[in-house]
Amino acid sequence: MNASSLSRTGICAVSIALAVATGCAGDSFKSAETTTPASRAQGLRLDLGLRLSDGSWLELGDLRGTPVLLFVFATFDMVSQASLTALRPFVQQHPEVLVVGVASEPRATQLVEAWAYALDPPFVVGANPYGQVENARSVLGKIKIVPTYILYDSEGYELERVTGYQSEAQLDTMVKPLTRRR
Repeated sequence: MNASSLSRTGICAVSIALAVATGCAGDSFKSAETTTPASRAQGLRLDLGLRLSDGSWLELGDLRGTPVLLFVFATFDMVSQASLTALRPFVQQHPEVLVVGVASEPRATQLVEAWAYALDPPFVVGANPYGQVENARSVLGKIKIVPTYILYDSEGYELERVTGYQSEAQLDTMVKPLTRRR
């Protein structure tokens, strides 16, 4: 290995470390627009169409009757990819919650199929082909950080929103209000 290769390897390692460090800050927030009472008062319910990685179409509004956890991600984001480590067991342990991956980036519909094929997530993955998610023109509002997790109750109202890497335990805690209601 020559000096040039070592230099590039070092730069890549530093870049990866910085990306992980900045993306893993598990910032959690709730705003007036995303808490349950405000979303109910405004009548904001989960309603968004997605082209899934297999080419089929999914209307998220049709999922009413089932709690939904949206995993909003970017195909190029390493923290989004690392999040699959916690999501895999979470999906198995929480069949009462439907997990849906939503890609939020320019030309997401062109990238989501390859991402799903390469990483084989244990849930459906799609993107809005009209750019509504990445351009903040959907009911999801502005997605400032990926990954973002948005929990909806069975009526389609937002309960909670958290950003950054979430461990399996943090995801379990997030859905606890749903299991207490049953």
